[in-house]
Amino acid sequence: MPANVRVSRIRGVSAPDRRRRNPDRRCRIVEGTGWTVGGRPEGKGRVMVSGCVRGHGTGGRPPAHEVEERRNNLIAVATAQFLSNGYEATSLERIARAAGASKTTIYRNFGDKAELFRTVFNRFVEPIWPELSDVSVEGKSPMEVLSAFGQLIISPSFIDRDAIALLRLVYIEAPRFPELAQIFTEAERSIVAVVSRYLEQARRQDWLRLTDPSWAASQFLELVWGTVTRRLMIGSTAFPDAVERRRVVDAAVSLFLNGTLHESRRPPPVDGAIA
Repeated sequence: MPANVRVSRIRGVSAPDRRRRNPDRRCRIVEGTGWTVGGRPEGKGRVMVSGCVRGHGTGGRPPAHEVEERRNNLIAVATAQFLSNGYEATSLERIARAAGASKTTIYRNFGDKAELFRTVFNRFVEPIWPELSDVSVEGKSPMEVLSAFGQLIISPSFIDRDAIALLRLVYIEAPRFPELAQIFTEAERSIVAVVSRYLEQARRQDWLRLTDPSWAASQFLELVWGTVTRRLMIGSTAFPDAVERRRVVDAAVSLFLNGTLHESRRPPPVDGAIA
């Protein structure tokens, strides 16, 4: 905007008329002198103009990479605010202030607070979906495939301190905010669906005796993921190293397959139960 243009109301226009003339509140009503369009003075000498100024900076929309950078910054700030203050105590005003943005920007990018939290939560879950989908199953036994699934869902890239803190937040506040339970359930179902598809395939190939592959997938994930995350959420154990993760997965796979494999295909038991 030229330096000699100031934000103002359109003179002589009532508030209702002004709203009708300016339906897009993202633009600014301005008036000033010496206004130019495309570098050409609009008239001679001093002229008074008024209008709606849109755009970013000197005009136009910001580049895509800048929009994405701002969005990522909002997500990072929101993550920190949710983890520090909890869901209930974190307002969009607080997030906007910490991010140096406006509430309008947050609404435009994410909608309400629940949708912003969904975006934050999914940032922790989404990276594992392609890896789970890419697990090789052709020519592999259920022990090999389930071991690969198990290692992924308790890998350090999926379960870190922030992820555990976010889970703890959901468990504590979901009874008062059902939208949190819905967000968690949707993410969980996405992971269960991947494992369930494999179990259904193994059932059709006469590897497994299952009546409900989806329920069986939930049980398997609980044996692996639930065992680790519950302990971490109450702070009763350190994050498992590679040896401990292997021990948890091997024991869970052995227990699961001993209850679902046909007799002729059962693997030998794994020593050491989960303590």
